[in-house]
Amino acid sequence: MSGGMDAQTFNGKITKSGGKFVLKDAATQTTYTLDDQDRAKQYEGKTVKVTGKLDSSSNTIRVASIEPAS
Repeated sequence: MSGGMDAQTFNGKITKSGGKFVLKDAATQTTYTLDDQDRAKQYEGKTVKVTGKLDSSSNTIRVASIEPAS
């Protein structure tokens, strides 16, 4: 496997920022843009676990899955 393309898990809350849904990571105070806005919308205001690949150049997560945090 080539480095840097493994799926990662991000925990945080889905909030709206500038008209887009983003993941706010409470632990690191980092905000990530989500490339799957339709899926993110279902979890607005909820704490979730997002699995996907992070594009660090644009700070965008290419969403593989979103599930409620346990």
